[in-house]
Amino acid sequence: MDLYIIDTVAFLAYLADKLPVEVDGLFKKAEKKQLKLLLPSIALGESLYTIYKGREIFGKSISLEKVDLIFQILKNKDVIELVDLSLEGWRIFHGLKLPELHDRMIVAIFHLYKAKAIVTNDPEISKNTVSIW
Repeated sequence: MDLYIIDTVAFLAYLADKLPVEVDGLFKKAEKKQLKLLLPSIALGESLYTIYKGREIFGKSISLEKVDLIFQILKNKDVIELVDLSLEGWRIFHGLKLPELHDRMIVAIFHLYKAKAIVTNDPEISKNTVSIW
């Protein structure tokens, strides 16, 4: 089954119902179990922090009440699975040349899981890996 890595902006856009058409199609395929979406724990942390701060995503804020839904989605692992870096992943991380910690972690997970692409609009990630947005 094809694996895709979700970055923070993609996860927040999903929660805010503001995904671009192509990316929304990926999430719909994941809901039908046609592919697997993996969310790095760093992206979950950044997403929660954004929600706690009350920041808007594409003009829409995400309520604190949605946090319990996020935990339920991740607990079920039906559409999105939460993943961490193993020691092998940290070795991949060490060899990357990205300046930002979170970008480097996300790209390391991409390589570790041999994913098809990273779902992101981040230009730094996009110029270093296969991405969809």
